[in-house]
Order: sequence, then C-alpha cells, then structure tokens
Amino acid sequence: MPHDNVQLAQAPNGEIGPRCKSCGVRMTFGAAMVIDNNYYCWECYVKATGADSATTVVEAEQRFWMTNE
Repeated sequence: MPHDNVQLAQAPNGEIGPRCKSCGVRMTFGAAMVIDNNYYCWECYVKATGADSATTVVEAEQRFWMTNE
C-alpha cells in the first residue's frame, strides 16, 4: 500500500474509507480532505489550514421554477 500511515475503516454508509488523522472520525474517500498524504474531515481541515468554503448560500424567497413568466 502506498500510504501505510492511512488508517482505513468502514464509513457509516458501508464504504471503506480513511479515518481523520486529527479526530479519528470515519469517512469516505470522497468526503476526505488531504494534507501531506494524510486525510482529514472538513472541520479538522478548516482548523489546520484556515481555509473555508468559497460558496455563498443565498436564501431566495421564490425558486426559479416558481416564478410566473
């Protein structure tokens, strides 16, 4: 295995994935964030890097499919 330092576990949805290097939570590979060959959950990734999502969530009063044309 190329990364022997990665602990694998069964994620809550049944998939095999890594454990967070910091807090140990079980994740899927798709949900994991990588720093220097180590996998982290989103919360620990934000703590370690200071990065945050660039997506701005906007609450709309009406959805685009509900508008009258």
